Amino acid sequence: MIEAPQTSAQTPRAQPNAKSAADSAPAKWQRSSEAADAEWDNFLAASPLGHFQQSSLWASAKNAEGWQPLRMVLTEEGRLVGGFQILWRRTRLGKIGYIYKGPVVDSEKPEAIHSALEVVKSATVAAGLRALVLQAPDSSTIDGQLLAEHGFVANHVLDIIRATLLVDLTRGMDAIGSHIRRSTWAEIRKAQRRGITIREGGEQDIPAFFRLMLATCQRQQTHPAPASAEALLAVWRAFHSQSKARLTLAEFEGEPVAGGFCICFGSRVTFWKKGWSGTHRERHPHQLLQHEAVEWACKTGYQFFDFAALRQDIAVTLLKGEELSDEQRKARDFINLSHGDRPVLLPEDRIFVPNHFLRFAYRKAFAIPSLRKVITRFVRN
Repeated sequence: MIEAPQTSAQTPRAQPNAKSAADSAPAKWQRSSEAADAEWDNFLAASPLGHFQQSSLWASAKNAEGWQPLRMVLTEEGRLVGGFQILWRRTRLGKIGYIYKGPVVDSEKPEAIHSALEVVKSATVAAGLRALVLQAPDSSTIDGQLLAEHGFVANHVLDIIRATLLVDLTRGMDAIGSHIRRSTWAEIRKAQRRGITIREGGEQDIPAFFRLMLATCQRQQTHPAPASAEALLAVWRAFHSQSKARLTLAEFEGEPVAGGFCICFGSRVTFWKKGWSGTHRERHPHQLLQHEAVEWACKTGYQFFDFAALRQDIAVTLLKGEELSDEQRKARDFINLSHGDRPVLLPEDRIFVPNHFLRFAYRKAFAIPSLRKVITRFVRN
């Protein structure tokens, strides 16, 4: 059972009626040493800037792949008002970390943002990280120019998603359905007539879903992320333990043909991972799977359905109001456009290299395309 979504109007915990001397203290940053930090997760879920990849649940899941968390929180008058979570691990070039969808602060006033970024840099140095990649929350005012002012440079180390597609679920399914292409509706109905059924899965279905993911990656000549069924299971266990994960399988005669893994956090359902065996194309299993997920999220009371990624050039084209090219229409993201009505360009990601000499060497090395490719492969493998 998935819990009812929190909205930004909800507060993470009750506030005391009277202020003690400690409560009246000025805002301060401190490290959170809790592996499972419910207060931080609740703060994120209630914030319009919050995202599951800043949560302690995500940190717990990523530990299976060797990532370690470093979480800093900002408190004011006895309540949590901001923070960020770094995930880091050792690479061939030393310890590398990232902050994805952070920092998150209640008030994005200039002084609050500058303070948060200074704490980010201090934490990076204190942790002995060689480099830190940062991408701010989706609707944050933290942009590339501001990060550059704080010494961040262009990121060539980690692959970061730079655009996504949102469905506004508050309009209701009738309004959403009115914008779905006729061809998509036809495929959804064909899937139903031709024997495709959707069922919710559980932990026992994770290996089968990973095989669907792997089949998709093999066709696309990419590597699955997470890289193993065990790592995927860690994500399932972390989020399902808090009723924040939903696995669905599209089946034909009991055979899993396609699957989708949604993470439900705050007011948003994220279609985090999907997979397709490559069979039964004529039965359109993925169209029915996707539509069922959007419909479920809408009926359950969430505000947004996030497709997790969209090719940046497609997002730019749509935001300009221009027609997609034939090549863009053939892209794997095109299927998502049948439900999504809001392309979103995400904040520019940048990297902070504390050591001045290494920062200079990094900029020089990555200015050479051939050398950039070799170093990137070296760091990621």
